Amino acid sequence: MPALIMLMMVWSCDEKENLDPVGNWDLSAPSLSSPADNAALILNESEPSAAVHFEWEPATTTNRFGVAYTFVLVPEGSDDYDNPLLSITPGNAGRELFVSPTAEEIDYALWVACYPAGSSVDLQWVVIAKAIEKETIASKNVTVTRFETEYVPSTLYLYGSGTESGEDATNAMAMRALTAADGNPTYVFDVYTTLTSGGTYYFRNEATTQSRLYGGAEGVLEGCGPAITAPETGQYRVTVDLTDNTYELFKVEKWSLVGDAVEGGWGGDVPLTYKGNGVWESQIEFYQPYDGAGFIFRANGDWGYLLKRIIGSATANNKGGELVMESEAGAAGVLFEDIPGTLGLHTVTLDLSADGYTYSLVEVEQEGPVQTVIGQSNNPDGDAVAGSFDIAEVSAPNQLYLLSDGAVVAELTKDGEVFGSGIYIALEASKSYILNSASDGSGDAIVQGSITVSRDQAYRVSVDFSTGKLIWKYYNMKLFHWDEVGGGWDARQELLMTYIHPYKYEVTGTLSAGYHSKFNSPWDVQFGTDATALSGTMTNGGPNYAGIIQNGAYKATIVVSDDYGTAQYTFVKQ
Repeated sequence: MPALIMLMMVWSCDEKENLDPVGNWDLSAPSLSSPADNAALILNESEPSAAVHFEWEPATTTNRFGVAYTFVLVPEGSDDYDNPLLSITPGNAGRELFVSPTAEEIDYALWVACYPAGSSVDLQWVVIAKAIEKETIASKNVTVTRFETEYVPSTLYLYGSGTESGEDATNAMAMRALTAADGNPTYVFDVYTTLTSGGTYYFRNEATTQSRLYGGAEGVLEGCGPAITAPETGQYRVTVDLTDNTYELFKVEKWSLVGDAVEGGWGGDVPLTYKGNGVWESQIEFYQPYDGAGFIFRANGDWGYLLKRIIGSATANNKGGELVMESEAGAAGVLFEDIPGTLGLHTVTLDLSADGYTYSLVEVEQEGPVQTVIGQSNNPDGDAVAGSFDIAEVSAPNQLYLLSDGAVVAELTKDGEVFGSGIYIALEASKSYILNSASDGSGDAIVQGSITVSRDQAYRVSVDFSTGKLIWKYYNMKLFHWDEVGGGWDARQELLMTYIHPYKYEVTGTLSAGYHSKFNSPWDVQFGTDATALSGTMTNGGPNYAGIIQNGAYKATIVVSDDYGTAQYTFVKQ
């Protein structure tokens, strides 16, 4: 027993001796070399891409630990380095001894903080050195003079406790940007949404806290101003004009259909139900009492508030298209028309979201053969999603076609008893499809009734006549983002991307400089490249992408080839 006690004491002493030195070392502060203390920098708006160079001598540790740096700009006298005006991680994962933001980047950061154009701002530039758990800081004063011309943003977002998007700025609701007839921006924005009485709301130029906040009152916007109080609960069109910094609200009591193609004709009003996020939808019966009977959308029964279809924007099946406010068509330089009617019960969707005003009509199947739905899964957000269903008991034909609205979507290739698409076909939930042995649909029907998809996606389809099954498969895509030096692959961030018809995926998330990235649907698809540009081409199985050199929110987008062999990618800093 004494020997055991002695052994434990020796182990304990050894462990203490090994652990003590961890905190027994020093980290010096970096030495700031350029620009000099109290330097005056004048940003030249005629050269917005000109680099503004900040440089320092390295901090050192007494035990040779590696040092990483963070550069921040803060107001003079401030020590709030967690909420700076501008933060930059130097190159080489923070190890470089300089940063070179552009004049435009610095001017934008000062604009976000609501310093007026042309003003001279007293700041501190600060370098934070960090090694393991220790940190040292060095700072110098600098005066920066902004561009003479005020920045006007091209995007705007709505958020707050009184809105549908809530108080998280990253979930802010995008507003539609109106353009003039010549295509130039008008700096007028609108959004349709629910406002809740008692709540408040703001506007931001980006869906991030690192953007300019607009508040105000009584129809007047104020940069960095107070929250705006929401009025009576209801749906509103919120319009902002950044040329004169004003906003206005129009309460929408109802959107409805009026015209000869619906009940009541031009003297009626068939209402839609608000679904949220600027979308109204209902099932409506359509009639055609005469050739050319049509309809329009009308707000609040007001003939001065009409939506009509933009000429030339109709979908292939003539059951959807883009819309324009009749009173705004002239300024926008577009021509419009009444919307042609149809026959039968349809789901009518009016989408007034930021991507542009659109409508769609989807027929509601009331009788006849049931629709077969592909794309359904207990885990629709999984990686590779697949399934199957029974087909008609018929012999394998010589040819097999996937058709929609009488047109060939794809001809499947025969291999014995199996027909396959080979590639992934972009299918839409708003359309119906059939499988037929003839290209004009006059041959043998392989599936009873029509086929629909549960979600827009790119599907690989095969028909196996030996087993009597139609098999489908699609991929969800994720952006994997991880620190090769720090937590490694196991600590990766996984961002599920949204599919956008056709063959496009996108997601917005916070990314870190120096981290590695890949677009994956583990493990069949792994898009990567050794290029470092923010846009280009990736290949399936390519190397890790390491082109993010600034921390921040990015919109990541890929457009994949129909065989998922390559993808065109972009990263856009938000």
